[in-house]
Amino acid sequence: VHEFFADDPVIDLRVFRDGNYSAGVFLMTVVGFVLYGSMVLLPIMLQTLLGYPSMEAGIAMAPRGMGSFLMMPLVGILTTKVDVRKLLVTGLAIGGTTMLWLGQLSLNAGFWDIFWPQFFQGAGMALMFVPLTTVSMAAIPREKMGNATSLFNLMRNIGGSVGIAVTATMLSRQSVAYRQVLGEHLTPLSVGTQTAYGQMVAAMQAAGTDVTTASSRAILAMNGLLMRQATMVSFVNLFRMLGVLFLSVILLVAVMKRPPVG
Repeated sequence: VHEFFADDPVIDLRVFRDGNYSAGVFLMTVVGFVLYGSMVLLPIMLQTLLGYPSMEAGIAMAPRGMGSFLMMPLVGILTTKVDVRKLLVTGLAIGGTTMLWLGQLSLNAGFWDIFWPQFFQGAGMALMFVPLTTVSMAAIPREKMGNATSLFNLMRNIGGSVGIAVTATMLSRQSVAYRQVLGEHLTPLSVGTQTAYGQMVAAMQAAGTDVTTASSRAILAMNGLLMRQATMVSFVNLFRMLGVLFLSVILLVAVMKRPPVG
């Protein structure tokens, strides 16, 4: 309250009186939430469920940067010729769609199933960052630009931190919940369960394991498969949630005023 009304505030919160800036800061917070949240989820999924070593998981994350790298020069040209709000909406739509795309993955996903969603997501990010900064800062006086930029970046980092915390917590809790839901179908009365259990025991016995050990190991193996499936369901649901969040904030662009075209 003091900073808002002080004549010479340390942090000038009065920049939030500008509608474009306030909407832009909120959008950037959401972008940080989704971007950092997904950047934490994907490597964990690659390494824990799909068996990627850490080096290959890092390589699999590279397409996002490639998409941004290739799109940035084009965005620089388009911002001087096109209403940046249209670019922003396009970027948000691409970002949301690629998150929903990642939400279609399964345990059988290959490298290219990971590559293309991230590549287009990187292109979408390029279409978001520059136009969002442009439309948010268009009406801010030059003497207040440093203060406004600092708050803008601060909220992106806060959004990212919250995104990491929320997605990690939801992943842990949902994995347990989905394990309980899926586990209800693994019963001795289920034909599928009996068939899978019998095949595992037979395979272990064929490898030279006695019946008692084979039975115990088969139960452990089925539990491991159940946990993998439950965790995968948690991942894809979180990707879908992030995608819906991206698409939902597109409506906020409608309240932003068009900045001057250079």
